[in-house]
Amino acid sequence: MLFFLSKMSLVVGISLAILWGVGNKGMALADGIELNLTFEAQSDFPNGILFKLDAISAVTIEEVSVRMKIGQRKSGVYEYMDIVPSKEVSSELFWNTNTSSRYIPPGTPVEYKFEIFFSNGQLFETETKRLIFEDMRFEWDEVSEGNVVVYYHGPVKSRANEILDAITSTMILMEPVLGESQQDPIIVTMYNNVKEMLVALPPGSSTIRRELITEGQAFNDVGTLLVLGGGRLSTGTASHEVMHILVHRSAHSVLSDVPDWLHEGLAEYANVSPSFSYDIALDFAVHSGRVLPITSMPGKPGNPEDVIIYYGQASSLIAYMIEIQGPLKMKSLLAELKKGVKIDSAIKTIYGLSKIDLENKWRKYIGADPYLPPVTAQVLPTPLSRPTVTVLSLTPQSGSKQIGSLNKEIKESGIDKAEETTNGNVKQKNPDVLEGKSDSRSCNQVEGFEKTNNSVLLMLGFVLVISLRKRL
Repeated sequence: MLFFLSKMSLVVGISLAILWGVGNKGMALADGIELNLTFEAQSDFPNGILFKLDAISAVTIEEVSVRMKIGQRKSGVYEYMDIVPSKEVSSELFWNTNTSSRYIPPGTPVEYKFEIFFSNGQLFETETKRLIFEDMRFEWDEVSEGNVVVYYHGPVKSRANEILDAITSTMILMEPVLGESQQDPIIVTMYNNVKEMLVALPPGSSTIRRELITEGQAFNDVGTLLVLGGGRLSTGTASHEVMHILVHRSAHSVLSDVPDWLHEGLAEYANVSPSFSYDIALDFAVHSGRVLPITSMPGKPGNPEDVIIYYGQASSLIAYMIEIQGPLKMKSLLAELKKGVKIDSAIKTIYGLSKIDLENKWRKYIGADPYLPPVTAQVLPTPLSRPTVTVLSLTPQSGSKQIGSLNKEIKESGIDKAEETTNGNVKQKNPDVLEGKSDSRSCNQVEGFEKTNNSVLLMLGFVLVISLRKRL
């Protein structure tokens, strides 16, 4: 189990005198506050992380909190420990990770620190410590090169080096496109068989579990990758999946999404050990007229055969954009997406073409038919004539019609006399409705309502007759 015991330091606007006690970490803070403090963090994979803190102070401790930063995630975690305000505090906080929302992949570095709030308003922050959230079932070794670390266990160092070589080769190949996105750490945890890796997968997701069993999984926001090292496709899996992490770093924005065809196309284009000849699938699609409108698709198709074609098209399209149009344009495209620019606008800015035009230039390059977007006819609603409103007047008025009698005019216009209700309110009837005609602006609701009422009355009468006959 990982165990951390730390010496404390405090950065405030006044000078501090640090006093080290025997067996405890002691210090004198501002206003004569003396603090003895020990803390630790322990990995309990896959369940969570246990934080412990013991503190003795001359001033009452009101609150204690833990701050965490998980992998490469931009947002942190802030949690309060459960304490009773006192001059002597001992508390634990268990951060549960065995849920979909809190899941942390094994091998992920977690940075943490404690904050202590005193009753006099003073705040103390510990120095930041680093915990590797390891799978505690195994004794882990590591191989590394640059910012890439591969964790492994057992006598499989050569296989771990193969995974490492595949990832570093991918990064070298794509350096002209990715640039500085490759500088942040990349953590790889390699399992030897399916049984081992099942425990390490995100909980509650059968889809992810199936993908992980056969391939692997990249956690883009964390910068961590899981690989099934015992599989024959492990190097290709590592190469493909690490590219997803790098594309995420180069192009992801909260304001816009990286389209699936670009993500998967770059990942497979960069694959140093592809598991399938997508060229064959693409050639089949071209000659059979099954080329997909890839840039207009929201994601992968549902048909497994079309999925293979989709990957072949995506890889070929990216090859065209990088090798024919130039890698600098692809690098600029990713930078535009990183700014939050939508994919259509980004392609227009960088390539001077619409998304469809770019796809059709690629289609022409590989000998496929052009994609013609379906023309959707715009059906306008039927205009309705507005009734002419006539102002009636008993005396000559500008813009009005003079009449001799208001009742006479109403009768001549076809509007029945106002019908007085029992409460004294007045309602007007539509003559067309009263005469059994249908109003073109309605949904025949009035007619249907009257028919329903008549039916209900007949049914009630029928039920009443039957009931009387039974009594007799």
